[in-house]
Amino acid sequence: MRIRSERVYINEQLVPAVIEIEESIIKAILPYTSDYDFDYKDAMILPGFIEIHSHGYAGHNANRITHEGLQVWANSLISEGVTSILATTATQGYDDNIKTLKTISDYIKQPYDHGAQFIGINVEGNFIDHQYRGAQDERHIVVPNVDVFNDYYAASQGLIKSVICAVEHDVDYAFTKSVSDLNVAVSVGHSNATLAEVKAAISYGLKGATHTGNGMRPFHHREPGVFGASMNQEALYAEVIVDGHHLHFDTVNIIARLKGKDKLILVTDSSSYKDFEGKEAGYERFIGPDNTIRDASGNLSGSNLRFNEGVYNAINKAKVEFTTAINAATINPATYLNIHEHKGLIKPFYDADIIIVNDKFEVLEMVVAGKKQGQSI
Repeated sequence: MRIRSERVYINEQLVPAVIEIEESIIKAILPYTSDYDFDYKDAMILPGFIEIHSHGYAGHNANRITHEGLQVWANSLISEGVTSILATTATQGYDDNIKTLKTISDYIKQPYDHGAQFIGINVEGNFIDHQYRGAQDERHIVVPNVDVFNDYYAASQGLIKSVICAVEHDVDYAFTKSVSDLNVAVSVGHSNATLAEVKAAISYGLKGATHTGNGMRPFHHREPGVFGASMNQEALYAEVIVDGHHLHFDTVNIIARLKGKDKLILVTDSSSYKDFEGKEAGYERFIGPDNTIRDASGNLSGSNLRFNEGVYNAINKAKVEFTTAINAATINPATYLNIHEHKGLIKPFYDADIIIVNDKFEVLEMVVAGKKQGQSI
């Protein structure tokens, strides 16, 4: 299959090109004048978006997920341009975590069929700080524990790709080092750490900052804290939720300019209450008049943000430079997860995960693992 457009995102530029796809791989990038099967004219062809932080969709929650729920979730993301996703768990009991991780990993191990591809698991829960827990369940918060994580990693069949940790509770940074040695990205989040503690954790493998600005010690001019560290420490990737509620758009602009085009990551932190009207058993959340999702105490609990809207908001409302925003949705999360040698770019021999969008970032069509999905234009 060959597809073409006048605007294909290659080498951080929009250029005319033909993309040749063979099975699940991009076989070649050809001149615009080459033969083609589908012409998308001036629509943008971009690498598929990679979502590393999402908790659910339409009533299906990662903590209580089924294979059927995962498929609904995967199918729903097609309209958002997400081709790859990490299912993200939140704080819950040890036994519940083991069950959840087994369910998700068993699903991922099955042959890919359709929808967005689940490529791993992000563990947000448990190893966090009580004060900055946000809407996390405080009953099951524990200090970072290598043995417990190893149990979780085994239950996930090695599919945990990222874990959130309050590094100030990580004694001698043993957790951060051990987990990083497994090639699992460690991100500081829901944390009251000082700048010095974050910097020390970086030397043991700390790689990212979770939903920067939310659930962390804020910036102070005499103690930059986690927020200051996330912006100032070049080694750290910084997640941002660009819905206008979790962060002011001007704050997103500041973070983006400080992190540059290579270290910003766009996420939604979407809740299972996204596109859902009802009440989940044991999980009570409310949709506010501003369309935010909150717990009974008023804490933000994930978002209703659609991923493609987040990209649009970054460029058009937060005034993030175009290349920075696109990289933050594609190659940067791929690099954070160490899958950048086959995902995140439109390049020969990379996975054929491609989206076609208009200037409003409305998704017109997608190719996931070489399979064409969506409506033709």
